[in-house]
Amino acid sequence: MEPSLASKQGENNMRNGWVWLSLMVILGGLADCGGQASNEAVECDFGGQTAVSLQILDESGQPQRLVRLEYQLDDGPWQALPESVSGEAVLRDGPGTYHIRLEKPGYGMEERTVVVAESESCQLAAETVEVAMARAVCPDTEPAILQIEVESESDAVEVTAVAGTTRQEIQCTDADDANCHRYALQLNREGSYTIDVAGLAGLGPMMVEDGLITYESRTSQVTLRQNNVAESVNLPGAESVSLQLSVAADEIGCPLADLRTMTALPEPDPASDEPFPKLTMFQQNNLLMTDLSVPECDAAPQPYLMTYEVSLPNGTPLRTVSASVFTGQEWQDAECGVEDGRFVCTAVVPNPLVGQPYAFKIVAAGKEYVGMRLPLDNLCLVFD
Repeated sequence: MEPSLASKQGENNMRNGWVWLSLMVILGGLADCGGQASNEAVECDFGGQTAVSLQILDESGQPQRLVRLEYQLDDGPWQALPESVSGEAVLRDGPGTYHIRLEKPGYGMEERTVVVAESESCQLAAETVEVAMARAVCPDTEPAILQIEVESESDAVEVTAVAGTTRQEIQCTDADDANCHRYALQLNREGSYTIDVAGLAGLGPMMVEDGLITYESRTSQVTLRQNNVAESVNLPGAESVSLQLSVAADEIGCPLADLRTMTALPEPDPASDEPFPKLTMFQQNNLLMTDLSVPECDAAPQPYLMTYEVSLPNGTPLRTVSASVFTGQEWQDAECGVEDGRFVCTAVVPNPLVGQPYAFKIVAAGKEYVGMRLPLDNLCLVFD
């Protein structure tokens, strides 16, 4: 039997009811989702966006080098960039108030406050700041003094400073009865300095051991000191030393020596194979060189004993040493020997020596040193 019209209509009504119920459930769920999305705040990602761009210049308007940069964002902790910056720097920590501090030795500290805003589209309004750093000025009440301390057996030490093209002899500030121990140099400029210390007498009296010329080695010490920083150099056997150092401005603009990078060049250099002392010969007598019209030159020549002092390299075999003097037409041998720690030679020459050449020489271990070599055809030599 076929269902009646009334039953078919009831089934359709029931089916339509279930459809409407399903649609209401779906629409309700969509409404709930839409309500939740509208209540959530949008979080912006500022990673990689420039907040502050700094252009850092020196007093001449050129990019400043090696600047320490620290900054604080809002009320957060202070933080420093991991490396010094040169010329420019970029901060990318998002929006807010940046407190920035720039420091470089020899320059006044620079501080800036920069406010960086954000837009509704999550974009930063980047700020560009130019900073010209000015040099710090050393107070007149803070003189920069470099102290030079010398410990040596010598009583003839000389200390000289060279800065640029200026050479200055440094005066002693503390001396005992024997010699000076302390010197003081006022540093009044930046740049390179050379401190020359001469007359250390690192070699003692000459001696002969097993037929060789030898010297007693004496050790000196030179110390440079500024404020509470000091650097010392031990100098065994040195006759002199050249100390080279750099001076730059400190945090308040005063000259400060970088003693850690100081270099020392002693003479003689222990690492060198050059012979020392150098082979030389010096005339000890006074000499008057004049023309033939002087009355002393009219006197009959008389035998005169001349004395010469010789410097021989350490380790020279004594048997290889000979000295001679040239007067007139030939070389004549001189008598030599070690006396009181010195190598001394003597020779007899005519005095005055009129219109004749004059020279003296020393030969040692195959090396030769000649002194004078004067052609004196129209001159007169008077020895005293």
